[in-house]
Amino acid sequence: MDLSELFYLLKWDCKVNRGWSWDRIRAVLLLFEIRIEQYIHRNFHRPGKPCSMVWYACRFLGSLYQWLLCNSNIPGTIKIGRGLRLPHPQNIILAGYAEIGEFCTIYHNVSIAWNGFFPIKPNSPAIGDRVLIGTGVIILGDIAIGSHVLIGAGAVVTHSVPPYSRVTNPQVEIRAIRTSDQAALIGSERHLDDPYSIWR
Repeated sequence: MDLSELFYLLKWDCKVNRGWSWDRIRAVLLLFEIRIEQYIHRNFHRPGKPCSMVWYACRFLGSLYQWLLCNSNIPGTIKIGRGLRLPHPQNIILAGYAEIGEFCTIYHNVSIAWNGFFPIKPNSPAIGDRVLIGTGVIILGDIAIGSHVLIGAGAVVTHSVPPYSRVTNPQVEIRAIRTSDQAALIGSERHLDDPYSIWR
């Protein structure tokens, strides 16, 4: 990544997340930091070389900045295309080796995680272009999400998804239950010691 590509990506990040709301401003500030991390990683990270310390220092400071700004963690090792939209940029955790295409939208409380214990060969999700990822989605493992996919709020995705698809959470099941005679009284010592005892 050279400086012209860095500025090109930043320009698209600002275009897609324009506006004066606090969430839009945080989204732009978060994306600025991520893009700078990406630039430093691609230009300074050379395993075993002293210049790698620049990358490690940047990642350390960047993780603190992201945590304080949005309680998020998006390392600069990730591949993100232009125009990532973050309507509510808090609580977003993205795997360091995931790939995200162009003009995607990621809502809050999203986790995109790699699968396995060997960082040398990470098995991270690859996400296509124009993918919308709703609130609370978890995408896990060595899977591919095609382009033009909508993933509904709360979905847990552990299998690859073909392009032009919609992924939704299983329908909520509602069943009538009666509180047991063994349930604790609200405010009793038993309830305070074991908060779940009021439903037993």
